Amino acid sequence: MKVREICCKTALSPSRLPGLDYTLNPYFGCGHGCIYCYAPATLRYGGPESWGSFVNVKADMPRVLEKEARIKRRGVVGISTVTDPYQPIEERLGLTRRCLEVLLSKDFPVCIQTKSSLVLRDVDILREFREIEVGFTVTTLDSGISAVVEPGASPPRERLKALRALADCGIRTWAFIGPILPGVVDKEVLESVLQSLKDAGVSYVMLDRLRLKPGIWGRMEDALKDEHAILEACRLALFKGDGTFDRLKADAAVICRQLELEHHFSF
Repeated sequence: MKVREICCKTALSPSRLPGLDYTLNPYFGCGHGCIYCYAPATLRYGGPESWGSFVNVKADMPRVLEKEARIKRRGVVGISTVTDPYQPIEERLGLTRRCLEVLLSKDFPVCIQTKSSLVLRDVDILREFREIEVGFTVTTLDSGISAVVEPGASPPRERLKALRALADCGIRTWAFIGPILPGVVDKEVLESVLQSLKDAGVSYVMLDRLRLKPGIWGRMEDALKDEHAILEACRLALFKGDGTFDRLKADAAVICRQLELEHHFSF
């Protein structure tokens, strides 16, 4: 993993995502190496290095954020909307933590999304916010599959434990089930995941399907070369439109209603 420091021109960028006024991404690049990552397409990244092999650290972001937070209108800050704020390098650098300290001092509401239990390190800060949410992405409870499709992220059971710990501290939590991967997720898996999230104390869940962004299919074929059934299920859903996503959406809606779990779909 190549790590380099860069300067940032701005810290708080306007957000087009529902419920978020600003986005804040302390890192460009990510060590989680998720094969389904949309970030390269979102950022229109076309650099020489493969995504997942490098991290650019915006080392001066706390200083830039301090200046911006003094003059910008108070609003909800999404951390992070492109790359994970608690990816492995954060354990050593603490860049996200320092940004949180600035936002806390200026009383900005915060919404965090991560796949890492490292967020628990910052509970002492998080519980001081008047308005805060922490969400975890959970694509599967199968640690073997997780190690293939999101190799640098915390194992699924660690994420569930972290959600429970945060909820027990009085911090509002939620979960993102996505992207839904055909061949990995079926009705039975949805039941297990949603029940586990309910037991972990989440306030609501969001669900989204796998989308064919540039570069994703190639990464999936490479990573899942020994998982022929998963690849074929994804191929049929993505290229043939076999109705998998519609069926899973209907199944998820029924399960969530049975669990009395607030849910939202992005597809």
